[in-house]
Amino acid sequence: SLFRVRKDIRLTDTINIHPEENINWRRHKNACPFYRERWFPNNDIAAGEPMYQVFCLKGTPPITQEEQDKCFSSKTCCWRLMENAEKKRTKREKASKTEETPLASQQV
Repeated sequence: SLFRVRKDIRLTDTINIHPEENINWRRHKNACPFYRERWFPNNDIAAGEPMYQVFCLKGTPPITQEEQDKCFSSKTCCWRLMENAEKKRTKREKASKTEETPLASQQV
């Protein structure tokens, strides 16, 4: 039966078309522009099937509820990529400050 075939194939393993091009993957209007989700209206929670699946077009999907909340509060860019860029900028600034600070022996 159709029900048994469905049980043999995990719904989360059925990404045949890239989510950016597939109408079943929807952009959440209040989330990051790279966040996509796909809902399973006929899911079987008792069998362990998810209610929905998340995909990130930048390859940094949320893993925890806290990360997903950050995705929902970042409407213009990926929060994770922004945090990484800020860390790199801070590291560069610290490196340049240590290079610019003269040693006590060099001060006149």
